[in-house]
Amino acid sequence: MNVDVLVISSLYDFSTDLVIQELEKNGVSYLRLNKEHFSEYRLTINPNTQSLDADVFGELYCVTSDVRSIFYRQPVFLRNAPAEPLSLQEQLDRSQWMGFLRSLTIFKNARWMNNLASTYLAETKAYQLAIASEIGFTVPDTIIGNDVRKFSEFDGTAIIKSLDTVLLREGSDCLFTYSTISNVSKLDDDEVSSAPLTVQEYIYPKIDIRVTVIGEKLYATKITSEGKGIDDDWRISSREELEYTDVDLPRAVKENCFELLDKLNLNFGAIDLIQRNEEFVFIEINPTGEWGWLTNDCRRIDVDISNWLMER
Repeated sequence: MNVDVLVISSLYDFSTDLVIQELEKNGVSYLRLNKEHFSEYRLTINPNTQSLDADVFGELYCVTSDVRSIFYRQPVFLRNAPAEPLSLQEQLDRSQWMGFLRSLTIFKNARWMNNLASTYLAETKAYQLAIASEIGFTVPDTIIGNDVRKFSEFDGTAIIKSLDTVLLREGSDCLFTYSTISNVSKLDDDEVSSAPLTVQEYIYPKIDIRVTVIGEKLYATKITSEGKGIDDDWRISSREELEYTDVDLPRAVKENCFELLDKLNLNFGAIDLIQRNEEFVFIEINPTGEWGWLTNDCRRIDVDISNWLMER
């Protein structure tokens, strides 16, 4: 079966599930490849014909150079650290599958959400902050590195966070890091020198705003608890305590959001802003960010993404 839409995702990606439902409702031919099953599929890329043949549990699919679109939901950086040391074979397998995914760039005529090269750059926090500042966003003072002496430039409280998303495993536990409010004077060289940190100006008072951009559509959602902004990382709060309210951003902020995606060559972006009084401050953009938790009858992000994928 020839494929109109190729989806690269993972088995437990709820956001992808929602898009797939919409594609099926519209009778679109698609192929979903989940990273957990790569070794169970039989996949063949032919660079000369610019095609991918896939045997997925006995079902045969063909992705040709005429494929309409590619929905790429995987980060380019490898972040999932295993609980146990990988064998040589497992290390080899991981590296070669990443090379395989990069080979999908042969489908240069397809509409990508988002293409690999752009995703790679946009995942780099320093790069996205620099671009955001260039186009006119207010960006918090930020230092990245492992020299604790430089962090003393922040007077008192700052936001301490990892340079990149951290996903670690210890036994059966999955460990994820969040942004932390801390006094920089408490940091010492022993803590900081082993790995670089991001230290950022603490914006207060604050209201977190998630902006989801799909092509030419934009949703802005205020995240509060009991009607108030959340001082800490809102992701630490239980879902029952959180409120999601649609907001209308100032025209200049909307234009900055669209221009940021244009500069980063993205067709989708999950942007985190902070509103401080009347000012809007750019925090970060995630080119493969989650949005399933935001969908409702008024925020049909799943429909917008599936419609974008179906367009020619």
